[in-house]
Amino acid sequence: MQSLRILIVDDSPAMRAYVRRTVQLASLPVKNVFEAGNGQEALEIVNQENEAPNKLDLVFADLNMPVMNGEEFVAKLRGNQRDATLPVLIISTDATQRRVLKLRELGAQGYISKPCQPEMIRLKVHQILGEQ
Repeated sequence: MQSLRILIVDDSPAMRAYVRRTVQLASLPVKNVFEAGNGQEALEIVNQENEAPNKLDLVFADLNMPVMNGEEFVAKLRGNQRDATLPVLIISTDATQRRVLKLRELGAQGYISKPCQPEMIRLKVHQILGEQ
């Protein structure tokens, strides 16, 4: 697997640090980590970083955030042709079957319940990026 450029989107700085650490413990080859506190900030980072030759590889996003929540973020991301295929893995405490199905319909590639474990992160990332 190539070195990854990832974006972690969560309104809690502590949770962003937790996800960053869990990704490290999952032994994934991460090159760059970007962070955003809500979906609007995340879209700005995606727009900026995906202009560069080295595009983002994966987004880890929470659902319940101020300004723009995770569902709105995924919907807006999928509405932009350039970024429509950027993989999004939702990490949230809101794991109702209805919500997970709606997120899949919007274009999220996966879902992990908080708190997440390194093994689950590694498994989901390999599934999403197509490298077993």
